[in-house]
Amino acid sequence: MLNEFIDFKTLNIALAYPFIFLIIIAIILLFCSAFYKLHRSFYTSISILSLIFSFFLILSNMSAQGIEAKAFLDTLRSDIISFYASCIILFFSFLYLLMDREKNKSEFYPLFLFMVSSLLLLVSSSNLILIFIALEGSSLALYTLIAMRGTQNAISSSIKYFSVAAVGAGFFTLACALFYMKTGSLDLNSGLALKNEFQKDPLFLSIGVIIFILCAIKLSLIPFHFWLKDVYYAAHTNLVAFISIVPKVAILVVILRIFNFMSNLGFEYIIMIIAVFSMILAAISSLSQKDIKKMLAYSSVVHSSFVLCALIPLLRYNQEDFSLSLIPIFGYWVLFAFANYAVFLILSLLKKSSYENLQGILSKRPLIAICLGVCVLSLAGIPPFGVFWGKVMILKSVIENGYGYLALFIALSSMIMFYAYLKIIINAFFIKKDKIYMTKLNFRQNLVLILCIGVNIFALFFML
Repeated sequence: MLNEFIDFKTLNIALAYPFIFLIIIAIILLFCSAFYKLHRSFYTSISILSLIFSFFLILSNMSAQGIEAKAFLDTLRSDIISFYASCIILFFSFLYLLMDREKNKSEFYPLFLFMVSSLLLLVSSSNLILIFIALEGSSLALYTLIAMRGTQNAISSSIKYFSVAAVGAGFFTLACALFYMKTGSLDLNSGLALKNEFQKDPLFLSIGVIIFILCAIKLSLIPFHFWLKDVYYAAHTNLVAFISIVPKVAILVVILRIFNFMSNLGFEYIIMIIAVFSMILAAISSLSQKDIKKMLAYSSVVHSSFVLCALIPLLRYNQEDFSLSLIPIFGYWVLFAFANYAVFLILSLLKKSSYENLQGILSKRPLIAICLGVCVLSLAGIPPFGVFWGKVMILKSVIENGYGYLALFIALSSMIMFYAYLKIIINAFFIKKDKIYMTKLNFRQNLVLILCIGVNIFALFFML
């Protein structure tokens, strides 16, 4: 009877299986945490297996339906962008669960799966309403995960993040209303057909700027970065590694879809100013930080700005050339992610994240010191380590598309950031100390660290 009103073949529910499955598992774990006292390893194991199974569901959809598929009246779509982003989200969520050994509450894991499922939905839709729901769903879960540490700093930083993001959500809602008023649709792909009709339309340009405000808050670009330093300092160290990589991948996909729609509207000049302003000011601010996590907060702003520069050429491309910028964008972010995860994993072994706590590490824990040195040099963009090759891809992309002056700003901010990273090297390698307070890596953390170091050292061979 229901088939007469709903065409299930057109709905193509299978495309939503990866995040529906994670939501179901999260609900089950939530009930388990409410009624049973189960060991932390149970929740970790189920969460890890759920992420792996969700990945295989994505692969199954890809093999069965091809690279381009639609579902739920075109509100969900599978394309090369969503596939790359979903793989990165699931893989680095998986790595986070492997390397985290904090004694989290049992409610942590269902919230974590809710957040990952929302991020998967976010990268799989070009409908503004679904993007908004996924953004808020992932953000609410993330605010709670940060606050669950229970310290005063964690709760206050979570509230600050919530307050700033709430303002961005209000701007996004306004942009959705203006977009619907102008196009009669809430789907960015439907609006693509009208793009030429509204070229240089100031209202369309305003819509792009308003949507970008929320994206800039999530990417922590200056001047929307006020929440970042507090969150980095207050949250668990390994959770900070996750925050610095995974949610930002999803936001980059949203920006990619906006840029595909906003091409030829003169939007690139606004983005250039924000990107240059963010990378230079964040690099200078990082020099004055006395805590490593706070310095790495500004480091993430700089790296986000680099990726934003690689997105700018999309504003000149036609839709058929859209895939040309994906390799430098995702390639750079993956290489940055491996280096960043390794640095935060090593920092999680320390009692405090001050520079002084690294002193004496070379004499007491030489292998850990060498691993830290490799990853910090990689973040600084020193050859032959991973992030250097990602930076080469970005510089090549911006120079080939006529943005040579952007390459100069990228080089300048990289030089400034090198001095900030050098403080870690100096304290870890050249200052001796009799006693150091550092816990040992467990088996899973050793695996994650070996993987991260291997990728950073042999990145060039993986890219060939």
